[in-house]
Amino acid sequence: MDNTYLHITGSQAIQLLRHARLGTKLCTQTVPFTHVQELNGSALPTTLESLQGLTELLGVSRKNPLELRVPNDASRTWISAVHCTTLNADVPNQSFLELRSGTGAQALSWPSNIHVLIDGPGLAVVEGARALLKLLTSDKLDELQALLRLLEFCDELCGHYVRDPLDHRSGKPTYDEPHEDSRLCNPEQLISFLKALPRMDGVRLARRVAQHTIDESGSPMESYFNHALTLPPRLAGLSLPKPLANKQLRINDDERGLMLHDSLRPDLQWPEQRVLAEYLGDEPHAGKAARVEDKNRLLDYASTRYVAFPLMFDDVRNATALNRTAQMIARELMHKGCPQALYRVRRIQSREGFASKQNTLIATLLPPVKR
Repeated sequence: MDNTYLHITGSQAIQLLRHARLGTKLCTQTVPFTHVQELNGSALPTTLESLQGLTELLGVSRKNPLELRVPNDASRTWISAVHCTTLNADVPNQSFLELRSGTGAQALSWPSNIHVLIDGPGLAVVEGARALLKLLTSDKLDELQALLRLLEFCDELCGHYVRDPLDHRSGKPTYDEPHEDSRLCNPEQLISFLKALPRMDGVRLARRVAQHTIDESGSPMESYFNHALTLPPRLAGLSLPKPLANKQLRINDDERGLMLHDSLRPDLQWPEQRVLAEYLGDEPHAGKAARVEDKNRLLDYASTRYVAFPLMFDDVRNATALNRTAQMIARELMHKGCPQALYRVRRIQSREGFASKQNTLIATLLPPVKR
């Protein structure tokens, strides 16, 4: 049988990336293609029948057509419930991923001669930027909202969590298990990929955002707090030095002997200043075991030379709380070798128009928390 290739793009590719990271229905592998494979239009109806489970997962209909990439205008197909987007240029190697069957009883599968390709993380970011540009030009978003939304997606790709594929705004994320790494890329790889891309819609916006991506963030809440502290003021941040996220704490043997844990990876860490911040979830379903674990981590931090800031939702939930917390951290950083940190934070907070930007950041990045 002849091979049939389908390149799925846009928001549907992003949705499938999330499903693949969860691994229950789908998984992915990289492919070497640097261009879009030709679409066999005559075989497409039969192909779509073979992919019924996948199209149902995406909710494909006439109102929500399957988004396919094709190499040129001549390859477009006008079949109902299919929308074609052209990409008539070569792209860097490993721009695409191929979908494979996942694990478990609900895993999706299809005939071996059908190859379903999706945008890899770099192209997915560009497609996200392109969609946001459309909202910008139609005045449905302002520029800051667009940049922050795209940054939110970059953090997820380079972090240890994946958002709900069916409800990425308010659905519950899934997190890596300890010592697990399901990330699709890191910030350096993302930046390098975007630099290598040819000129296309969304690339400039994606490049602006990628440089601020957090490496190895452990949760949407960590990403939100990290950005609120460290982004430049034009992006509604307070311009503090960028901390390490979930990196091994450097401790000496005397400190280690007092610790209950073999290792510690705080949410935010400024190693040169020996300052860290840890977000303690205070959701009511967390349970006694989670509270005990939080307490034990704080005891371990107290046995080291680090100053630890234990934070809960009320410490970051609005601008008043966030600014107070930021000033406390900035003051400690200033005492430990970051000259003027506190005064710089206060100057930024007092700038005309900054409060409005900060409220936009909070509204965009602060995850919903059920309490």
